[in-house]
Amino acid sequence: SKSRVDVANHSGSKHTMRVLTASTALNVVMALVLVGLSCFKADLGAAMQSRSVSTTKMAPSILVQSPKRMAKAHSACRNEMVGASRRSTINAGVLSAAGLLAASKASAKGVKGFQVHKDTGDKYEFLYPFGWEEIYVKGTDILYKDIIEPLETASVTIIQTDKGSIKDYGDLADVTTSLAEKVLTPPGQEVKITEAKEKDIDGRAYYQFGFTAKNNRYTRHTLVSATIDKGKYYIFVTGANERRWGTMGEKLQKVVDSFKVM
Repeated sequence: SKSRVDVANHSGSKHTMRVLTASTALNVVMALVLVGLSCFKADLGAAMQSRSVSTTKMAPSILVQSPKRMAKAHSACRNEMVGASRRSTINAGVLSAAGLLAASKASAKGVKGFQVHKDTGDKYEFLYPFGWEEIYVKGTDILYKDIIEPLETASVTIIQTDKGSIKDYGDLADVTTSLAEKVLTPPGQEVKITEAKEKDIDGRAYYQFGFTAKNNRYTRHTLVSATIDKGKYYIFVTGANERRWGTMGEKLQKVVDSFKVM
């Protein structure tokens, strides 16, 4: 059975879901009309349906869109200026009007724009950007994604292992290359390691690295943190489309840095 998962701020307090007023709802509807409701429906549909997952030997942690869905998601009505306008409108409209659970979750204390996911059963926690939603993807323990950008995700995969430390699988270079090329990327993509480091948190070794994976449709920039504790191999993955890395890179660096086993 699934262990209980608490989403709360660092002090452990929980917030009450905000209630949308009639005037706010009207403003949201008007804003959606201005940016084109038809474009919003088409793009949101493509994003919500992008659940085709790379099923690799160890950990299916990356959402992959089919060419047909990618074409829809990057249609003419999704140029950068309109996309930026629609993003702010959808975040306000969907999160408030629909009363999503995410709107009631507390922002992480002292970390503006983030929320905390804490799993008290599997003993790990991490930050993720406010407004991302939890979805189910077979093979992952948890996965959050942006409601518009299908490549902007954060996930944890847990694999049983007889190793006592991630170092038992090899040195930083060997494990980084193996995970990036054989586990976290579909076959046939061009993989390039961008960074790699080893760090210690509470006496536990972590391998943290970044890489890009390029196919004929897009390039995804991924950040990874991996560790082993009490017979469990934790692989935390977050990332975004390379074209949005200028916007998301710093934010996702905070996300990967926040991952730790408790």
